[in-house]
Amino acid sequence: MRWELWRPWYDRIVERLGLDRKADENAAKMLDEILPEPQLGGLENLLRGCECIVFGAGPSLDADLEKFERAGYLNKTLIAADGATSAVLKYHNPEVIVTDLDGAVDDQLEVWRRGSWLVVHAHGDNVAQVCKVAPMLKERVIGTTQVEPFGKLFNFGGFTDGGRAAYMAHELGASKIYLAGMDLGSKVGKHSGYKNIERKLIKFEICKELLTWLAKLGAPLFNITSGGEEIPGVQKALIFT
Repeated sequence: MRWELWRPWYDRIVERLGLDRKADENAAKMLDEILPEPQLGGLENLLRGCECIVFGAGPSLDADLEKFERAGYLNKTLIAADGATSAVLKYHNPEVIVTDLDGAVDDQLEVWRRGSWLVVHAHGDNVAQVCKVAPMLKERVIGTTQVEPFGKLFNFGGFTDGGRAAYMAHELGASKIYLAGMDLGSKVGKHSGYKNIERKLIKFEICKELLTWLAKLGAPLFNITSGGEEIPGVQKALIFT
């Protein structure tokens, strides 16, 4: 994602949520200092030309996973967004985890030890977690930021973990991107680690807006979440009856 395209969105999000730009920048500097040199080609090889399912931590997640397992639909490349990892892990080791380390980090590290990639995001509110977890990661790790990227860090676009996962999959060439467990409505799923409900609901709205924009940019998005809200511009794919 080119910074000149992303910056207007970031500016609006900063205003909407009252984010501290300097804190975001400082968190990014910390992550950049800790992580090893990125091997983006390895992650790109995993995603390019592949059909991916991005799992959010919404209320539909468990039902979606059960349906997909019965239908043999978990043979795609699976990308878990933060707290969704613990649920996905019961069925299959996700190939990629996109996280700001807000969920069950032990499960995320276990998946990483089994060979998955971790895409770790730094922002002004998670510096302590970044400093605790990032030094353990010596391979199969990519760092991201929501400010202008520099050094070892990338900004693929997107704001929530699920949104960033979809943007990343598109940037790295996925042929289809299915969105599951991404209700983005008025309820917060039990796998979501965020406790400020009012703020979380605003983030859901931002995620919907950004996914709509991503679809306009040409991303092959399909919404297969069994419940939740429609995402304007994103085709609802009813693959199960």
